[in-house]
Formats: sequence, structure tokens, C-alpha cells
Amino acid sequence: MLNRVISASFLLVASANADGLLSSLGLGDPKSIEQKDLQERVLTGAENINRAHRIAPGKFGGSSRVHFKKERIRDDFNWDKYHPDDLLLYPDYWLIGIRTSLDSTYVAGFDDAGKVEYKYPWCVADGTPGKGYSCHGLGPWTCSGGMTFTECCDYAKADVASRGLLVADLHGNYLECYDSPPPEADPLDYGRVKLHVDRGNVVVHTPRNG
Repeated sequence: MLNRVISASFLLVASANADGLLSSLGLGDPKSIEQKDLQERVLTGAENINRAHRIAPGKFGGSSRVHFKKERIRDDFNWDKYHPDDLLLYPDYWLIGIRTSLDSTYVAGFDDAGKVEYKYPWCVADGTPGKGYSCHGLGPWTCSGGMTFTECCDYAKADVASRGLLVADLHGNYLECYDSPPPEADPLDYGRVKLHVDRGNVVVHTPRNG
């Protein structure tokens, strides 16, 4: 499945050996049990992919080797335990990333069906006892049917406003949007497996080929 992300990085040839793959990709040390589990599954999956390629290369587009492409994406946020000040570690947390088409004429979304997500809590001052603030999840929004970037942004903001949350957050920032078209044409390649990594170079999503 073709899966476009925020920014392309570089292409690397996979090693059939798990340690070699870790070294060649320069993956960071996972910090949580979930990250460790995912990275272990990535390595196991990589070994299985290489084995499957040796048996049936035709299923990989006839490619002579399987390539692993490491791609940097916008960081996920740990919703399990956080303080509003943790948001300051993410310099653009108040921006809703809207993935548009290659020619920026309509919203494609990260699933090519117009789905737009906001990954961070939106924390605003209120009368919550003991804290004086509350944090809320926003979205997701479906901006399908040829909706433009501006229309999608207005739609998301209207939804937030209907909840009384389109106000400055605890750090004085206002919710805005940014246009995130794919950086370049990314033709389907079944001989390539994409690894999404965060700022710490840790794999954060299950890999996909394409």
C-alpha cells in the first residue's frame, strides 16, 4: 500500500541480519515498552520480508533486493502521562497538518480519503478544581470530496469553536493549520519498505511496503 508521509529521508539496503539492519538504519534506542515491542516486530518483520523475497521475488515487483526507506514524521504525543508544559517540546504543536494533493488543489489526507488528525491535547484555562485548566482531544476531521486546504482548515476550526475551544491555549497559542503536500511524486514500489521514525530515530508505526 502506498503510504505518503510528511518528509522523505533516504533509501537504504536492508541487511538480512537484525543487528545489521539496526546499524544500517541508525535507529535510536526505544524508550518505552511499546517502542521496544514495535522495534522488535520491525526487525522480525524485516527478516521475514527478506526471507519472503528470496523465495518469491515476483511479489516484490521483481526487485533484486528489498530496500528500507527511513522517513521522518511529525512526533506522536504520549497521552498516557503528560503535563501541558510538555507541549513546548513540540515547536509547532498548535498547527493542524493538512495533507494536500501533489498539486495542492485538494485535501488528500494521510489515508488518501481526506482524513485529517491532530495529535496533541489542546489545553485551555477554565474552572477545573485544583488545576484551573483542562485538556481536550481534537478531531479527526474528514475533508473529502475535493475540499481545499482553506475549506478544510475552516471546517476543523468551526468544529473546535462549536466546543468552545477555539481560544488561546495555556501558552498563548491559537490553533492554526499548515499545508503539507507530499514533497515529491512517490511511485509505488513493492520492493521498498517504509519505516516511520520520530525525532529520536525510533520507529513509531508498523512498516508498510509500497
